[in-house]
Amino acid sequence: MQTSSQVLEFPKIAEAASLLARTERGKAACLHLAMLPKDALAKELSFLDETINLIPRYGRFPIDVSSDLEHIVALAAKGSVLSIEDLERVANDVLTANALHKYFAGIELSPLLVAYAQGLPTLSFLEKDIHKIIGPNLQVYDDASPELKHIRISMDRLEKEMVHKLGFVLEENKVYLSDTTLTIKNGHYVLPVANAYKNKVKGIVQDVSSSGATTFIEPELIVEMNNKMVELKNAEREEIHRLLGILSQEVGGSADAVTLLNRMIGYLDFLQAKALYADQLHAHIAHISESKELFIQGARHPLLDQSKVVPNDFRLSEDKRVIVISGPNAGGKTVALKTLGLLVLMHEAGLAIPTLEGAEIYYLHHVYTDIGDSQSLADNLSTFSGHMSNLAGIFATVGGNDLVLLDEVGTGTSPKEGEAIAYASIKFLLSKHCFTLVSSHFEGLKAYALSEPSIVNASMLFDAEKLLPTYQLKMGLPGESYGISVASRYGVDPQVITIAQSYLGEHEDVSISQAIERLSQLSRDEEEAKAALARKEADLAKEKEAFAKEEGSLKKREENYLSDVKATKAKMLEDAQKEIDEVLASLDKPELKMHEVIAAKKRLSDLKEKQEEVHFTGEIALNDYVEIPAYGVIGKVDRISGDNIEIATADGLTFKTKKDQVRVTKAPEDKPVALTGAYIDTMVSKGLPLEINIIGQHVDEGLASIADYLDSCRIKGYKRVRIIHGLGSGALRSAVQNYLKKHPEFVASFETGGEYEGGGGATIVHLK
Repeated sequence: MQTSSQVLEFPKIAEAASLLARTERGKAACLHLAMLPKDALAKELSFLDETINLIPRYGRFPIDVSSDLEHIVALAAKGSVLSIEDLERVANDVLTANALHKYFAGIELSPLLVAYAQGLPTLSFLEKDIHKIIGPNLQVYDDASPELKHIRISMDRLEKEMVHKLGFVLEENKVYLSDTTLTIKNGHYVLPVANAYKNKVKGIVQDVSSSGATTFIEPELIVEMNNKMVELKNAEREEIHRLLGILSQEVGGSADAVTLLNRMIGYLDFLQAKALYADQLHAHIAHISESKELFIQGARHPLLDQSKVVPNDFRLSEDKRVIVISGPNAGGKTVALKTLGLLVLMHEAGLAIPTLEGAEIYYLHHVYTDIGDSQSLADNLSTFSGHMSNLAGIFATVGGNDLVLLDEVGTGTSPKEGEAIAYASIKFLLSKHCFTLVSSHFEGLKAYALSEPSIVNASMLFDAEKLLPTYQLKMGLPGESYGISVASRYGVDPQVITIAQSYLGEHEDVSISQAIERLSQLSRDEEEAKAALARKEADLAKEKEAFAKEEGSLKKREENYLSDVKATKAKMLEDAQKEIDEVLASLDKPELKMHEVIAAKKRLSDLKEKQEEVHFTGEIALNDYVEIPAYGVIGKVDRISGDNIEIATADGLTFKTKKDQVRVTKAPEDKPVALTGAYIDTMVSKGLPLEINIIGQHVDEGLASIADYLDSCRIKGYKRVRIIHGLGSGALRSAVQNYLKKHPEFVASFETGGEYEGGGGATIVHLK
C-alpha cells in the first residue's frame, strides 16, 4: 500500500530539488526530505527565508562540488592510506570553506547564515600540506620529497639511455620487425617481431599479439636496463604511498573537523537548492500559524506546468474544518485535493510553496490520503475493499492535528450504501476535530454540508456553454456533475440522452437539484457582477493615469512659463531701476534748471507706461516674423503650442513667450548667415550665444563649426549649450554625437533636446 507521500508524489518534489544541488550531501538531503518537528521546522524556514533573500543580492554560494567524505575520513582515522583523489576531495572542501568565509564576510542582513558560516572549521594547513605534494592534475610533484626527486631523475636518465640503445637495436633488426615503432609490454620496452623471424632476435618474449602474427621480444641488450626501470618504478610507488600515508594521518587526526566541515558545506548547498527550487516555482514561505487554520491563496500544484496551472484558494479553520468538493468528472477535484496535501507536506519539510505571499498553515502531525485506485491484487482486494482498508487505517489513528484527504469516498458499491458510508465518514472525522477535504458526487453529502455549520461546500466550476471544466475551485457552493451533458458532448446517442434525462427527472431529489441550480445561478451572477466591477475599476484606473499624465504635462508647461515670466520680469525691473536711478541722480544736481525737472518727470512718466503690461492681438502662424517689444527682438516663429510660441532669431537665439506678447512684423533685411568658424569668432567678440545652428551644413563643415564653437564656449566658461542639427537623415546628428563621445576631456555629458528644446533635432551639451 502506498504512503501518503507516495500518493501525493512528494518524491518527485524531492528529486526536482536535488537536481539543483551541487554536492553529494546536498543531493542526499533533498532526496530524503520529510516532515520536520515543529521547532526544527521554524528554524529551517528561517534559514531558507534568509537564503532566498540573499542569493539575488549576492549571488549563489561559492560551492562547486563536494563529495560525502564521512567514509574516507573514518578510514583515515583508522590508519588507512587515502588515494590521491580522496585527498584532493578533502582539500577541495577546505578551499570551499575559505571561499564561503569570504562570501559571508561582508553580509549583515542574514544573521542566521552569517553565524552558521562563522562556524565552518578552518583547515587551511591541511589543504596546503596536501597541495605541496599533489598537483592540480592529480599527480604527485617531483619535489614532494628528496627521495622521490632522486628516483624520478634516475628514471628519466635510464629511459633516455634505453631509447638511445633501442635505436641501434631497431636498425639492426628492422628486417625482422612487423612495425618500426617502439612498444611497451608489461612495463618493458619490446620489439614487435614478425612471428616467422622470432628466433632471429635474441631476448625475452614478453607477449604475443592476438592474431599470433607478432611476437613482442625484449632485446637482450636492454633486459638489465628494463629490470632496473621496474625497480625504480616500484621505488616510486613506495615513496608515493609513504607520502600519501603522511597526508592520510593528518586527515585522520582532524577527522571530526573535516567531517563537520563536509556536513556544513552540504547543508548550505541543500539550502541553496531549496532556494533555487523556490525561485523556479515562484514560491513563497508559508507562516506557521499558531491558531488552528489553513489559509492558502493562489495555490498551484508544483508538478504541473506553472504557466498553465489554475491557482486556487483554500481556507479551513476550527469552525470550518471540512470541505466537500463536488463538480464534474475530470474537473480538477482530485488535483485540488492533491495540491493542498502536497503543499502541506512541502511546507512541513522546510520548502517554500507555490502560492501567493501570506499563506498561514497550522502545524499538522500527519497527512492521510485515500486517493486513486486502491485495488491490490497481491492482497486480493477490490477497489472498494482497498478504499475501506485505507479508511479503517485512517480512522484508527487520526487525531485533531491531522489532515485527511478523501477522493470520491464511498464509491465502488451501491449508490445508497456509498452515500451512507460517505456521510458516516465525514461525521466521524468531524468528531475527531481534524481538517478534512472530501470530493464527492453524492447529492446527500452536498445537502448535509449545507446543513452542518462545520462543513463548507465547494465546487469545481464548469463552463456550461462550452461543456468544459475551468479547474477553478469555488468555495461555499456545491457543484453539479454535468454527467448527461458531457455524455451528449461526446456523441452518446440522443435517444440514450433523452431516456437518461427522463429517468433523472423521475428519480432525482428535485429540491436538492433546484437548490444547487439556484445557488449556481446566484454564483454566476455574482461573478459577472465582480467582472463588470473589475472592468469598471480598470477603466477608471486608465482614466486616472491619463489625467495624471496630462496634469504632469500642464505642470511642466506652467513651470516653463513661470520661469520665462520670472526672467523677463527680473530684466524689466533691472532696466527700470537703472532708469529711475538715473532720473533721481539728475534731480540731485544743485544747479538744476526747470526744464531739466520737466524732462526728468517726462522720463518717469514714459517709464511707467513702458512697465505697464501690454497685450497684442491678431493671428500668428508658423514661419511668421514677429517682434517681442519687451526685448526688442525680431525672429521667425518655429513652434506654436496653444498660447505658447517659440521664435528663432537670425543669429540663432531662441525665445519662448506668449502669443499676446508678440506682434507680427516684416522680415529683417539682413539674411541669416550660416555659422562658420569665422562667424563664430565674430560672435565671440560681440557676445557668444548659448546655441549653434548647423542645419544644412555638410558633416565635415558642421563638425568644424561646432569644434570652433565649443572652444569659444569653454573660453567663456559656458556649462550648457545647444547644438541644432535638425532631424533629416540622421547623419549630421550621429556625427555630432560621435564627436562629443570622443572628447570626454571637456564634454561632461550630452542628451537629446527636450520637448521645448528641439527634441531629436537638437543635442544639449554639458561642458566641464
